[in-house]
Amino acid sequence: MMSRFVSINTLLLSLTKILKMKKILFILLFVTGWCSSSQIIITPNPVDINYGIVTVTYGSNNDYSLFDPMGNPSLLLYTGLQTDADVATWDYHDDFNDTSTYIPFNYDGAANAYVAQIDVAGRMYQEEPSLNNVTLPANTVVYDWYFIIITPDLTRQSADLKGSDFGWQAAILSNDSFKESNFTVKSVKNQLYFDSADFYSIKTYNLQGQLVQDINRKYVGGWLDMSFLKKDQLYISKITSSSGSIVLKHIH
Repeated sequence: MMSRFVSINTLLLSLTKILKMKKILFILLFVTGWCSSSQIIITPNPVDINYGIVTVTYGSNNDYSLFDPMGNPSLLLYTGLQTDADVATWDYHDDFNDTSTYIPFNYDGAANAYVAQIDVAGRMYQEEPSLNNVTLPANTVVYDWYFIIITPDLTRQSADLKGSDFGWQAAILSNDSFKESNFTVKSVKNQLYFDSADFYSIKTYNLQGQLVQDINRKYVGGWLDMSFLKKDQLYISKITSSSGSIVLKHIH
């Protein structure tokens, strides 16, 4: 009887050890998964379509196990949006055949990582299935944001990545960015013409979502010189004054 009791006791101790090991293994797997996700950081977090400029950092702590850049000084960010119930379709996306529409992902020595900035709502996309280049219509429900990290020569790329895995939240593109105002602005011959003299804040972005001009409360009496912009390029300016705000698309 004694030997049997010892055997049962030993068995119970063994089972306890196995359960503890499983618990430790689960914790290790959880930590590993968390660390894997932390390779990509989206700022701010949480974030949605209405935020504005979003910063995407890849390779924090020099961890490139998700996608090895193999010494490339820059990578590219290809993006898409899911706006219906079909999670398999990117309803709006960058033009895969035109890398100039991609977001540059440059190595930042201070951050020891690759960093990209993007204005998701302000970009132009190809719309499925027509593939026409459009801006995202106001009141569009954006369920998820997708992206791929890719080399400039398009020979290597990461797996499809879901923004919701890194802090993206579903939201409706707000009318606040497109609301009516008590002033109008027109673009004519490298100048913006204002019908009302006022103090204006003007943020101008290129198609890559990069901020190319940021004017904070500048008094504009009638017109503003924009000749520094590249010719035959489309830009989006978000213009705000005390009487409202508008979004202006203009080519120079």
